[in-house]
Amino acid sequence: MTLEEITEIKELIKSNELYQKSTSPYKEFQFEQFSSNGEILEGQHSRTEIINGKEVIVIFNFKNGLIHSENNLPAVEYPMHWEYWNNGLITKVVDDGGNTNEFWENGFPVRIENNLSDENN
Repeated sequence: MTLEEITEIKELIKSNELYQKSTSPYKEFQFEQFSSNGEILEGQHSRTEIINGKEVIVIFNFKNGLIHSENNLPAVEYPMHWEYWNNGLITKVVDDGGNTNEFWENGFPVRIENNLSDENN
């Protein structure tokens, strides 16, 4: 895929109503390949970020520089939030400790389920 094609797809994805409602703070990283000091990122990396006004450690998993889940482990996680990715594309987001689930296909969110804890009571 060319950079121009990726840019067009990203703009189309951003216009999706569910994308705009998504709880993923990393959804814009889809299709991005990450490197550090000229080396493509592999394996697990972490960094401290401010999320919802709190300082948290965010763990990222990479494969060939792309955010990627392996062995049913989240590709991105911090307290009460897990994201599952496949080769640089989100497949599922679990937020608020499981109270919200987002389901994604080919980079697009297709369904968001909220208030799941209310259904279990």
